[in-house]
Amino acid sequence: MSLLRRPGDADDGVSTGHTLTGPAKAYQCFGYDLYWLQLVHRLPESLIGRLKDFRAFQGARYEVLAAAVFARAGFEIEWIDDTKAAGKHPEFIAMHKRTGRKVGVETKSRQRPGAMNYIGTVTPETHLKGNVFELYEKAIQQAPDGGIPFLIFIDPNVPDSPQKELPSYSDIPVDTVPWMKEIRDRLIEIWAAATVPTPESAVLITNFAFYYGDNDGPSPTGMAGFFSSPKPRVPILGDPMIDDLIYCFQNYDTVPRQI
Repeated sequence: MSLLRRPGDADDGVSTGHTLTGPAKAYQCFGYDLYWLQLVHRLPESLIGRLKDFRAFQGARYEVLAAAVFARAGFEIEWIDDTKAAGKHPEFIAMHKRTGRKVGVETKSRQRPGAMNYIGTVTPETHLKGNVFELYEKAIQQAPDGGIPFLIFIDPNVPDSPQKELPSYSDIPVDTVPWMKEIRDRLIEIWAAATVPTPESAVLITNFAFYYGDNDGPSPTGMAGFFSSPKPRVPILGDPMIDDLIYCFQNYDTVPRQI
């Protein structure tokens, strides 16, 4: 409780009524994600095991984050258990209940020194970069069969925080955030050079790095970017499920007081 009170009373109508510290916000969002997932489906035993593993926690946590947002956006979640499935496959298949459309989802989280149980020190020289394309190359290998859209989620895991005067993290122009611009520009290059349809329908870059905050100040904010392939194997632009999904990502850190 002391972590909740240190930044002072914000009376913001959500969460505790206080401006949360970074660690408190990270715990709160993790708990809310697990709450949503237990409403729709039990987690696979293999994923639970990874959450309990000191070194495997980061990737498992990000998988939980993505699946929970899908659940909030009105999707059913069909987990694909690594211990039982053969061959390459995404983390899960999500079905949009309102339209009945399915999508394959793969998640990747960038390891950086000094963050999320990884040994080292946080420095701008090593962290404020969009160097996530080794993860991207691995992710596209997990595209599902069956002619369904494929979404790749990548967490750059950077401590960057948007400028305070900007309206909200969901409205920040990409060009004002160097590491996000770096990712956007490289994706454009890759897609422009592609001679065949891309396995991925879109790439979503999400950075909810509350855990970079300290125990004395307000939590860092997050941001997300949605980049659709101009020539995907299965198009997804204009699909109602994408609007629902993006809305829930834009409001990821809002936890109702009733919870």
